[in-house]
Amino acid sequence: MTVDFTDSKQVAQAIQYTNVNPDLTRADLVRHVETCVEYGFDAAMIAPYWVSLAKDVLAGTGVRVASTLNFPMANDTLKMRLAALRALVAEGVDEFDFPPHPGLLIGGDEELYARDITEIVSVAHAEGVKVKAMLEFGFLDTDELKVRATRIAYEAGVDWVKQSSGWGKGGLAATEHDVRLLAENIEPPCRVKVSGKVNTLEKMRSLFEAGAELVGTSSGPAIVDGLVGDPDAY
Repeated sequence: MTVDFTDSKQVAQAIQYTNVNPDLTRADLVRHVETCVEYGFDAAMIAPYWVSLAKDVLAGTGVRVASTLNFPMANDTLKMRLAALRALVAEGVDEFDFPPHPGLLIGGDEELYARDITEIVSVAHAEGVKVKAMLEFGFLDTDELKVRATRIAYEAGVDWVKQSSGWGKGGLAATEHDVRLLAENIEPPCRVKVSGKVNTLEKMRSLFEAGAELVGTSSGPAIVDGLVGDPDAY
């Protein structure tokens, strides 16, 4: 998707406005999703606990509800993740971001790494839910590993690849280099989402020029308004 960065509506439509903080209150959640409607963001990215409420508040607005699976760490078993996925679907989620287990890839267990992603994608797609794989590049020390992670996720059928959740070891900030690496190792309909320190319009523009088409950020309003977001935003 090409975004005209002089058009605030188009910019907003390429943002998933994020708040997955554990201290979020019910009132905070309602304000968050109402802000999504006000700005016309692509989706409200929220913790699983609030999916059902967000779905009710956003009914009929066109703003989708996105959430997370096995976030921020990827340590749950596949069976646990599939159970959580089915619970998310029952709550009404439209799509979710999840981290494949980086230790499997680093340790050479590519077959298990790929199997987990494939199983999650299969169940999600059967339920009409889209999947974004957060590949946690900060844990992957070489471009070779990053390419393998990207290719495996793409071949497993994920809808979006993403360089990081913005959490964890190193590499928290989205970079043009990593976005290009993602974009060069997938083909449509798979696309690139970014997150991690994307907190200004200029930063978002540079990442989209490198190949991103969607951003997850807690600085959504500041980006659209052309202001400087929270430097610690993810």
